[in-house]
Amino acid sequence: MATRTSLNENEELLEGTIFLQQGEYKNAIESYEQTLRDEPENLDALYGLGIISQFKGNYEEARTYFEKSLEIQAANVAILNNYGLVLTYLGDLESARNSFQQAIEFDPDFIDAQKNLADIYAKTGEDDKGIQIFREILKKHPDDIQTLISVAKLYSEKGDYDATISMFEKVVEIDPENITARNGLSQFAV
Repeated sequence: MATRTSLNENEELLEGTIFLQQGEYKNAIESYEQTLRDEPENLDALYGLGIISQFKGNYEEARTYFEKSLEIQAANVAILNNYGLVLTYLGDLESARNSFQQAIEFDPDFIDAQKNLADIYAKTGEDDKGIQIFREILKKHPDDIQTLISVAKLYSEKGDYDATISMFEKVVEIDPENITARNGLSQFAV
């Protein structure tokens, strides 16, 4: 009998995950909630509900799901990263920074958390720290267009237009049709 219940719980969880991937949020929520009725501390169901809440812009609800998830598994970098994003949307930049830093401590190569931490530094006026993180990312991922554009924008905000132009030029070398870089370069055309 326990095997049958376990199988049903796994089926509900799998079904919820499939619905989430297909963008069928109502069905995913129902499946995840059923999983939680059977297993209240199911990490995957809590995390799935957090992702759906985040996507729908229900940040307080997402925060609650991610906090419950972190109580179960504090070293989960994906949860820490999404939790940091939700905290950013809620305006709690210091806690968001801490969450991204924890994710990076657990996985120093987790590029999403690195980018999000750099963005937090930019939002809090610590552009040099943000640029430093983005430059470290570029050492390992020199063709990362999103990072090159982020660095270019930070350089522009600092008034370092030569560095801004250089970053945008690198983007155009990689992706000649990149609108953001082309528009950025056109601002500096004489």
